[in-house]
Amino acid sequence: MKIDWIRISKKMFILSLWTVPMAVQADDIVVTDGMWKVTYMEGEKAFRINALNEEGAARKCVVNHSASAARYDNTEGEAREVTTASFAEVSYDEAAVDDEFGTGKCYTFTFSLPENGDGVTMKQRFYIYSGQDYMLTDLSLEGDAAIRSNYLAPISVGTAYTLYMSNDGNRMLKVPFDNDGFGRYGKYKMSGEVTSYEVSVLYEGSSREGLVLGSVDHNLWKSAITANLSNNGAVNELHVYSGASTSETRDVIPHGKVNGPVITSARMLIGYFDDWRTGMETFADANNLVAPRTESWTLGTPFGWQSWGVLAEKNSYATDVEISDYYHEVLVPGGFCNNQGNIVFSLDAGDGMSNTEHLNFINHCKEKNQVVGCYSTPFSMWSGENPNWDDILGQAADGTKWTRWDVVLKADGKPIWYDGAYCMDPTHPYTKSAMANFLRTQATYGFKYVKMDFVNCGIVQADSYYNPEVTTAVAAYNEGMDYIRRQMDKYAMFAAFSIAPLFPYQYANSRRVACDTWGSIGHSEYCMNAISGGWWTDRLFQYNDPDHLVLIGTGDQLNNTIGENRARFTTGAVTGMLLVADNFSLNDRSGRGWAERSREVAQTVMMNKDINEMADMGRSFKPVYGYKEYNGNYDGAENFFMFDNDKYLYVAAFNYQENELSGSIPLELLDISSDAFSEVRELWTNELVKVDGSLPYSVPEKDVRVYRFKKTGGSGVKDMENEAMARTKVVPLGGKRLMVYSGKDMNRIEVYDMQGRLNGTRDLSGRTQVELDLPHFNGMALVRIHYADGTKEVCKTLVY
Repeated sequence: MKIDWIRISKKMFILSLWTVPMAVQADDIVVTDGMWKVTYMEGEKAFRINALNEEGAARKCVVNHSASAARYDNTEGEAREVTTASFAEVSYDEAAVDDEFGTGKCYTFTFSLPENGDGVTMKQRFYIYSGQDYMLTDLSLEGDAAIRSNYLAPISVGTAYTLYMSNDGNRMLKVPFDNDGFGRYGKYKMSGEVTSYEVSVLYEGSSREGLVLGSVDHNLWKSAITANLSNNGAVNELHVYSGASTSETRDVIPHGKVNGPVITSARMLIGYFDDWRTGMETFADANNLVAPRTESWTLGTPFGWQSWGVLAEKNSYATDVEISDYYHEVLVPGGFCNNQGNIVFSLDAGDGMSNTEHLNFINHCKEKNQVVGCYSTPFSMWSGENPNWDDILGQAADGTKWTRWDVVLKADGKPIWYDGAYCMDPTHPYTKSAMANFLRTQATYGFKYVKMDFVNCGIVQADSYYNPEVTTAVAAYNEGMDYIRRQMDKYAMFAAFSIAPLFPYQYANSRRVACDTWGSIGHSEYCMNAISGGWWTDRLFQYNDPDHLVLIGTGDQLNNTIGENRARFTTGAVTGMLLVADNFSLNDRSGRGWAERSREVAQTVMMNKDINEMADMGRSFKPVYGYKEYNGNYDGAENFFMFDNDKYLYVAAFNYQENELSGSIPLELLDISSDAFSEVRELWTNELVKVDGSLPYSVPEKDVRVYRFKKTGGSGVKDMENEAMARTKVVPLGGKRLMVYSGKDMNRIEVYDMQGRLNGTRDLSGRTQVELDLPHFNGMALVRIHYADGTKEVCKTLVY
């Protein structure tokens, strides 16, 4: 093997064996930077990645025996597969990096002279940043422009290693690609095979330590993490790759191939965290550094009503006017609204109104501080199976006419049929113009909220696309959704994604956490399964959506108990939105729901001001345990969830079964000490609870309890606001820019919104003045400065 040692700077972190005791061969390449050690093992021709502790000693071998892999077509069109072991030579280099993640070093391993004789090289890069709790890696192929690839795996382990000591509480999180088909998050014991999409975490339940692996780029690839595990702690195989195509991604053909001459995977985050829950939140924040989430909605957390859950296609203008009046005259005065007093009325498919009635209803609602929403399916062609493919759909500005056949996506030459409709090409001019015309018309009427359904029809892999430069489903989806988002921004519209992929996320204000969900306790459990595994997605969306909240419905939902009503309402409060779907119209004759009973329940459930105040945060609660599913099944929801802010710690306890749930939770698992709160109150019974070292709980069958700890001191955002601000000035410059001046050397700046979410970081290396560009931020911000002397402070400012 030839190693180009001349290219290795004397400043490189090549450590002696005494630093981190490991079996290292003479030709191994060892890189140590901060909390990470990366070793290219010449004997195996594979990588080992160690997380280090603060003293630089080995903490955990998180990845071992990884022979990065790629599949590609060469210039002759022959299918090839290579790994790091396929190449005769490896060279190594480092370079400074300064990107959206901050400043740091990029360590590049270049593999050349493959044994198959193709003129390709493979490069693996490791990005390590100052001040970040994670590293990134990606893999690329370089060669002739004719090469194509649809599989790149920066991590590819085929030899077993032990990640954790065997324990029944160890888990691997499965994240679904989308929320369709009543799919669930899974917390699998570490035995067997698991595939998770875009991100996963392997963690110890008892210690909470966890390894987070996931993609931070979602512009081109569908990515996945596939593992074969054994003995509740051993990793037999582990593949973190770009190029996923399965029935769970809704694809019927392989992932689209990306063209050369340089083909690069998504950047993959590798992080080892003291608390895997913090790791998942950090992963979401890292994604926001690449593609900031949409935060365009300024009318507060969505409280309101949704037409589909009970009335559905039996909805009508007269019924909705009566329900609007009921909200305005009874529910809002009783406390059911957000802190701005706003209510959303989301009209779903088949709302039963004419255009004139739409206009009249919107005007009626405007007088009552109510915002009205409409329904759309941007990538679905509802034409029945086997339509007349020659039908003319529309005509473009240049006079070109489009048929149905032109517009639909095809796989293996056949139109793609999914969820009862044909999938439309997101890159096609007709698809774009149809949505532009729809949004313009709806905005003219006064609609401000748009439920977008079956959005995943636009991210199905096709043979080809109207845009010839697009070859992958994700690239096509991004092109179509970027266009739609820009149209919506013209009219300040809220995009509420219903059935949709989790990634890319940046086009929606909200997204349903799960598939269709109604009101019985089983539906509440289904919703909380999504929060058990996916609470962290509220950092990707302005709001997580629990779907329509049905209290009293139709059919098997007609006799939901008051306990089930409380539970379902609380699922909304701990997810992030409260759109109740009951038929509150006493004069409606549709036969849907039970208005009298719904109104009776509303007096008890919907007017609980403490629960509504909690819901108005618009945040999702995280699981307390992470490995205690209520029924012992990998896809079961957890019972206990928590969220804390500067004023309160909330703990929600759900009972999904037909017997009482009782016990206690140690305070250390709730991250609070006994001297940090003055009282604990249960918010549904309004009873004070005595807490001595642990939180006692008692939840009746099919019901919920919410325990609120009143803190004695500040924390979170308030703590940051109250830190000294004497040494530094933060000056708004307009144009979403800030100037920071300091009399001391600054090492790092972090910008948070007023809910404590990290929106950006900048590493400064001792500078005393810096200009910050925050193109995706608007409103009040908290700017935290870390000084070179180890101190820090926070300034509150306006970004405009």
